[in-house]
Parts: sequence; structure tokens; C-alpha cells
Amino acid sequence: MRQFIIIFTSFFYTGYFPKGSGTFATAVFLPFYYFLFRTMDPWLYGSITAVLYLLGVWASNYAAVIHNDEDPSKVVIDEVTGFLITMFLIPFTWKRLIAGFFVARILDIIKPFPAYQAQSLKGGNGIMLDDAVSGVQGWILMWVLIYFKII
Repeated sequence: MRQFIIIFTSFFYTGYFPKGSGTFATAVFLPFYYFLFRTMDPWLYGSITAVLYLLGVWASNYAAVIHNDEDPSKVVIDEVTGFLITMFLIPFTWKRLIAGFFVARILDIIKPFPAYQAQSLKGGNGIMLDDAVSGVQGWILMWVLIYFKII
């Protein structure tokens, strides 16, 4: 079980990248998004995202203990889930995929209200919720960018 938690929360060890592990993991996830998620039925997409979030909360609780850290940088499943939330129902173009990557990463890094406050929750809830909130903010921003024909 320990090995599953490490593989899952580090998104196949991408969380072990020495600098910018969240950005690296999200970049590695882009082909998964392109080949699996971009044309997926919205109900399945939303269900998988919700399951990843819930599994992420559960597994991140154990990962925090394994790594002896409240919010280990090796845990990047939260970044992957946040990106999926940002891109939910966004009609695919390459420009939007690239914009979504940068929007998700920037919002996760700067953590505007209330994302910053969400990370103060203990364990897996704090690890996952700030990225989910940033993902919702990113989703809104993506639709604003689409509405104004920026992307």
C-alpha cells in the first residue's frame, strides 16, 4: 500500500523532480490530458476528477506521514487534479491547452483568496483543497479568456 501511495501522490514519481515538481508533473500530465481527457464525456471526466480528488485527499494523508511533512513537495496529484478542474468543459485548442497549463500553474503558485486559506487545513484536505480552489478559479478565468476571444 505504501508504494501505491507514493506512486499515486507523486504522479508516477514526477513529484521527485528537484525543482518545480508541481509544474513538471502538470507538464508530464499534458499528453494524458490530450489523449484521454480532451474528448472524454463530461460525466466521465467529472467523475474521474472527483475520484482523483477524493483519492488524493486519502492518499495525501498517508503521504504526509511517509514523507514526515505536512505538505510534501513530492505530492503532486493535487496539481494534476487542479489542472483537470481548470480544463473541465473547455473546448480544446492547442492555444487553450497551453493557456490552461499556465493559468493552472500561476494560480496554484500565487494562491489567491480563498485558495491560500484552504491550504491551512490539516492533512490531505489542505494538500488537495487549495489546488481544487485554484482549479475553479482557473476554470472561471479560462471562460473569461474564451469569452473575450483571447484564447
